[in-house]
Amino acid sequence: MSFSRFGMAVVLTLLFTPSLDAQATRIGYIHVREVMVQYPPAQAAFDRLDGADSRWTTEMQTLINQRDQLIAEYQQQQMNLTPEARQAREQEINSRGVAIQTRQNEIQVELQQLQDEVLQPVMDEITAVIEEIRVEGGYAFILDADATGNVILAADESLNLTQEVLNRLEEKGAASGDDEVGSGPLA
Repeated sequence: MSFSRFGMAVVLTLLFTPSLDAQATRIGYIHVREVMVQYPPAQAAFDRLDGADSRWTTEMQTLINQRDQLIAEYQQQQMNLTPEARQAREQEINSRGVAIQTRQNEIQVELQQLQDEVLQPVMDEITAVIEEIRVEGGYAFILDADATGNVILAADESLNLTQEVLNRLEEKGAASGDDEVGSGPLA
């Protein structure tokens, strides 16, 4: 959730326009990182991503170690190998390098797919709750106080809607029976 320069210009225009409409504009903010840390389905999603990342890291390290072992053996034996044998070993080493790069690219695609699978539903749920709060509270904007380039330099704490977002997410989870970390699409 980033806040563009255009968005900042719009906010500043609304804040400093001397009209009655600007006086009535409500702006709230939340700490998205805090929501992600405290919301169990988000933590379950991150745990699942961390587990997959650990498996992929181990897999990549094994492939790299195997290639490095081939290189070490080749370096030790290269003086005793025929030119044809040297060329064959070099091709094998190069093939392993290509295979490592290919697998690394596949892992990146798999990681993106997994992120979409496990994080997108959580983000959709959080976004829906934020939108409910925005509409019900008459807010023109709800900003992410944790966004890169943090545009909120000072704010009235009563405009911090983080706990309200967490409370509503908890209520929705309890109402749907999804308050267990292992339930839903993340299991």
